[in-house]
Amino acid sequence: MDAQIDLDLNDAALLVRVVRTRSFSAAARERGVPVSTVSRRIARLESALGVRLLERTTRRLQLTDAGRAYFGHAERAIDDLTQGTHHVRELQSEPRGRVRIVAPVSLGAAVASAVCAYLAKHPRVSVDLEIDSRRVDLLAGSFDIAIVPGKVDDTTDFVARELWRATRKLLYASPRYLEARGVPQKVEDLARHDCIAMHATEGMATWTLGQGRRRRRIAFEPRFYVSESSAAYRATLAGVGIAMLPEVFCAEDVAAKRLVRVLDGYEAEAGGVSLLYRAHRALTAAVRTCVDHLLGALPATDPARGGRGRREDRR
Repeated sequence: MDAQIDLDLNDAALLVRVVRTRSFSAAARERGVPVSTVSRRIARLESALGVRLLERTTRRLQLTDAGRAYFGHAERAIDDLTQGTHHVRELQSEPRGRVRIVAPVSLGAAVASAVCAYLAKHPRVSVDLEIDSRRVDLLAGSFDIAIVPGKVDDTTDFVARELWRATRKLLYASPRYLEARGVPQKVEDLARHDCIAMHATEGMATWTLGQGRRRRRIAFEPRFYVSESSAAYRATLAGVGIAMLPEVFCAEDVAAKRLVRVLDGYEAEAGGVSLLYRAHRALTAAVRTCVDHLLGALPATDPARGGRGRREDRR
């Protein structure tokens, strides 16, 4: 069993202030106490620990080896307690302040719709929503919440929550398009069809299609290039061409014969969508409630349909 040490956390907090301000007198001014009180309390802490923590001369103040080791632990503990205090106070208060969110273009409409509903509930919160087609730089970004494609695991810097699970992507076209252009029977036939792509480089797009364990990568020049999935979905319904879309978003349209699956034996896997927020930052009430709202609201939407709920939910 560890021996108990009779310590006053206020003395440890005072040591942190002395080291950070590099002065007994500056720490005393911050606390509104005489310098002699600061000296006495640091001496009391050293006595309780049984080591000397500071070397003090008329010209400078520096930590001993033992002092450096203790200061590292004390600083983290005091910072954690301070953040914990702020967090508890936030829990008791009405959410307020600004929340910064970044999301990809393909999910912009769905996220914007959910944010609007959140703002209606919390009049003292403001939101900066950045819709960006570039890949989010998680480490450099100055955001509170990030919505990113793919399944992301927790790291030392971020907490990751799953919004949409990975689902198959399949090829679809409208009956009107297939009646006019014919039904492709094999992958090579796609070269003679109008295709809708969401990613293209220098005018060329690629699809990776799987048939069992086999994977085939095909390159093509899209008839219609769009930067987000809801536009691709609507273009497919309108008969513009063949598109690769998440199966879960097209099931109702297939059942209603608004869309037809093309090349039944081939499929691709979508990577799902994750919500990230920073792990080592005490969440404000605004960020915490916004995270909770998005986790509840976004999985009930169809990003491919521009963020609206499924048809039976809108009746």
